[in-house]
Amino acid sequence: MRILILFIALTTLNVLARPIGNEDINRMQFNHEHRSGYKKSAKSKKLPAKYEDMQYKKPTFKVWHLPYLEWEQNYRSYFKKYYGDTNLKLNPSMIVMHYTVIPTVEGTYRALSRNEVSVQLMVGPDGTIYELMPLNRRCTGAYGVNHVALSIEMVASTESDLLSRSKQVFASFCLVKYLMAKYDIPLSKIVAHYEVSEGKKRVPEYTDLYDKVYPDRYPPSSARLDPGPTYMNWLRSYLKENPPSREDL
Repeated sequence: MRILILFIALTTLNVLARPIGNEDINRMQFNHEHRSGYKKSAKSKKLPAKYEDMQYKKPTFKVWHLPYLEWEQNYRSYFKKYYGDTNLKLNPSMIVMHYTVIPTVEGTYRALSRNEVSVQLMVGPDGTIYELMPLNRRCTGAYGVNHVALSIEMVASTESDLLSRSKQVFASFCLVKYLMAKYDIPLSKIVAHYEVSEGKKRVPEYTDLYDKVYPDRYPPSSARLDPGPTYMNWLRSYLKENPPSREDL
């Protein structure tokens, strides 16, 4: 609750001055992750055996769209500024994994909606998958690759928080597997937000036509940690052992 209150307080103060953009959201999460007392996951990076025994289930989506149609003009300006075109249609070739920092589904939805920040999908603590935007619509959740990537937010305050909920973790595995099969996305294009923040050296598709100081990566003040290396190792291990196929659709 303290995290959510802090996020809302910071957001409200900034809203009075100017619209909030991805840079602001990035800075808030960076400050949270680097604050005193932040705990990184101490769990083993090896995929726990319990996930190997779970059966894949085709994901179902609970539609809960953000008011993205109201943002169309601003989004066209955003994509022109950072990516060089005004197109809002997405043909995904990458999936970016995130966690929210905000610990609740409702709080996350409110923050995204209020700040005109978007992702296509959100996985709740109980494993419910929410469609926040159509999958063929560009979002603004992964600065640098929004022109090519689907973004998935997992509701959790830290990596340890996320890894403590097996239903949520496995739901995210099934979701990624399904999307890989649906869009023919290779495992090499399943990336973490912290990997996107490393820029072109890790993600060649990274594009930023606006920032002349850091055109090829996030500024150091906006470096990311989510969703964490342990989660990504688990996800990649699961997908290697259970590669997607047309039967998953």
